[in-house]
Amino acid sequence: MSARRRMLAHKNSHRRRRSVGRQAGFTLIEMLLAISLLAMMMGMIYASLNVGIRAWDAGDSRVAEASNWRMVERFMRRELAQVFPTRWRGVAQPNIAFEGTATSLRYVSALNLDAALQNGASGGLQWAELALLDGGVLQLNRQVFDTAAQDFSGLVSPSADAVANGALATPVRLMDGVRGLEIAYFGADSDLAEPTWRDEWRDMQRLPALIRIQVSVERGRSVPPIVFALKTGEEAGCMQTNFTRQCSARVR
Repeated sequence: MSARRRMLAHKNSHRRRRSVGRQAGFTLIEMLLAISLLAMMMGMIYASLNVGIRAWDAGDSRVAEASNWRMVERFMRRELAQVFPTRWRGVAQPNIAFEGTATSLRYVSALNLDAALQNGASGGLQWAELALLDGGVLQLNRQVFDTAAQDFSGLVSPSADAVANGALATPVRLMDGVRGLEIAYFGADSDLAEPTWRDEWRDMQRLPALIRIQVSVERGRSVPPIVFALKTGEEAGCMQTNFTRQCSARVR
């Protein structure tokens, strides 16, 4: 073989080795491009997982809120079914002991023994107050009804010492995380008036026909309102005189 042919064969062999070396590795630009694409994919996967987790947590929170509100609904439906329209004694106008505003509700309930044992209160007539406390706690307070009372001034919020000493019944903590409470009342002042919804019901001779309670929870969400129908007529808490045909307080 001539020297020229040997030189050409050597050059061809060197070129093949260089071509094989290029095919076996990656350049720096290719590596940077692959790392960038991998980082973008990982970021998209993380964002998708984060959105999914937040949606799951939000759904779980709403399910818990709905479950708690259903428990509150069952409790309050049983509670308001025991509202007793007792009347104040020793006053010129014996109105029913029922006072409702847009943010609180006070009434007298004829608590039966079963409900009393379940809620840690004594049976018989009980003062009751539904209110929203500081810190977003929806709470029901109970106290033995004072038969000589002429208004709700004797109904006090229970302190920790009074509850510990047994002077007052343990309050019922209905729901936490409540941002707002709205109560409305449906009824008429008399048989001649048209029933309407109002945000206050006090100093009346009769009970409202319906009570609507709605709460708003954290993050500004509102749960569906609950409407309760009172089952006891106002005539149950009075004695009607034959002369005036008006109700007066029952003698207890």
